[in-house]
Amino acid sequence: MYKLIFLFCSIFLVNTSQAQQVIFYNPKLNKTITVKQGAKVFLGYRGYNGNTEFASNTVTGITDSTITLGVDLSFWFPNKKPNASTNNYKTILLRDITHFRKRSIGGELVKNTMQIGAAIGSVYLLSDLYRSSDVSRSSAVFISIGAGLLLNLTAKIIFPENAKYRIQDGWLINPRSNDLVPLGRN
Repeated sequence: MYKLIFLFCSIFLVNTSQAQQVIFYNPKLNKTITVKQGAKVFLGYRGYNGNTEFASNTVTGITDSTITLGVDLSFWFPNKKPNASTNNYKTILLRDITHFRKRSIGGELVKNTMQIGAAIGSVYLLSDLYRSSDVSRSSAVFISIGAGLLLNLTAKIIFPENAKYRIQDGWLINPRSNDLVPLGRN
């Protein structure tokens, strides 16, 4: 019992001692973007052998020097073989970030709603086309697939999954207070 209480207290102290946000600031544009836990981000970073790699997921942890994307399932499933789902967990050093984009919760909800609507709409369109005597079954299937693909491509165009900002364009990560420029001064 005491071990369990000690474990919960330790987790609480570790979580409260960590930084809770990452600030991206561009003094040229006088623009600040704050990333907190729970936000969806797209990051480009220097990975293996200095190659640029990209990761997209929800921020689950932030410290003074790292940002963690996704949930590490290896604790719960230690004997599971590595696959694509295990690659969703990344811990990235802040100094290695080269590109970034933050997605709002509202944008993610609209995108997911559009994709679910496209899938449901394709099913309804297919069922209506099957009932029609003017359209053959194979044509109905192709029309339904085409409509679903068109709506999903539209969602990808409206909500691109790429990094919008580059660090080399003057962005600072977690700037010190003397790096910040007051509003109105350029």
